[in-house]
Amino acid sequence: MWSTPLPPDRVVGAMTGTSLDGIDAAVVEFVVDPAGHRPRVTGHASGPLGGAAGTLRALAGGEACTAAEIVAARRLLSDRTADVMLEALGGAPAEYAAVHGQTVLHAPPDSWQLIDATRIAAVLNCPVASNLRGGDLATGGQGAPITPLADQALFTADAPRAIINLGGFCNVTWLPARGDAGSVRGCDVCPCNLLLDAASHRALGVAPDDGGRCALAGTPDPALTAFLRRYASAGRSLGTGDEAAEWLDSAANAASDPATLLASIAQAVGAHIAKEALSQPAADIVLAGGGARNVALTNAIDAACDVPVRLSDAAGVPIETREAACVAILAYLDSVGRPLTDPGVTGRTTPAISAEWCAPVSEEQP
Repeated sequence: MWSTPLPPDRVVGAMTGTSLDGIDAAVVEFVVDPAGHRPRVTGHASGPLGGAAGTLRALAGGEACTAAEIVAARRLLSDRTADVMLEALGGAPAEYAAVHGQTVLHAPPDSWQLIDATRIAAVLNCPVASNLRGGDLATGGQGAPITPLADQALFTADAPRAIINLGGFCNVTWLPARGDAGSVRGCDVCPCNLLLDAASHRALGVAPDDGGRCALAGTPDPALTAFLRRYASAGRSLGTGDEAAEWLDSAANAASDPATLLASIAQAVGAHIAKEALSQPAADIVLAGGGARNVALTNAIDAACDVPVRLSDAAGVPIETREAACVAILAYLDSVGRPLTDPGVTGRTTPAISAEWCAPVSEEQP
């Protein structure tokens, strides 16, 4: 929450995650109460990547693409993103907007989020922030995780808590109790949906494993689970190439059947995430991101935790919208001159560098 200045009434944010499974948009409005200005999610929408999907997957996979293919994918993705943002707004205007774009490479200090904010500004008719990671990377940071300061606005409670994003990669934000002088912390943890979806595609021919049904029908193999956990990665910014696809073949060959493979991966990933989440003080754990719909994964996290585990829906933030809502809040932070990232989280130096903005220009004649 913030006391001053008065925030804009309505901000819309959009996110396309590393899972390459679609576009999410969220509308954030600010409730003014005695404690300050509290952000609240008031609308959201999701949609497919559309005609850009093939090129985006090729780029993220390191395949060669022509300049013509890349710029066409950027245009198509930007237009689809604008459509999803309009759907989330439901006919209402937005004072500001923010777009993250599709990450096709993240290997700090290099990172590439593909989007054309000018096309989105033309459709929404409002200022649009983009290149949200660029300033952090330019000042020596990892550029990730980018959401902790926005998480603080959305999820701060009377006791310390951990916010877990179960996206293509898992990241965790640790929030101090409301009014506590402690710092917000965060880090990337391990591959999540990228690994689960790759395993599901290999074992079942489809991705994702809907709700974790196949995994729930299997029993984790202890030896395979231990093998998988040895490859978990933590303590650094994750990105392209970290999905551990190169060792999925070994795991798949060791599993007796698809259900065993998927159950073992869900168990290994969930247990590792829980261990990392509980490495800092937390009275409860909040789960968000598409992986929160995988019951096998969430069960594994819950079973490994000795504190309550709940979905972000219970906090008024639908699980699919948490990242898009955070993107919207980051636009507000930047618009009032506040940093987007915390140097203790990303390792950047000071001063902070703002996002890139574009806006429609009035053509009224004097």
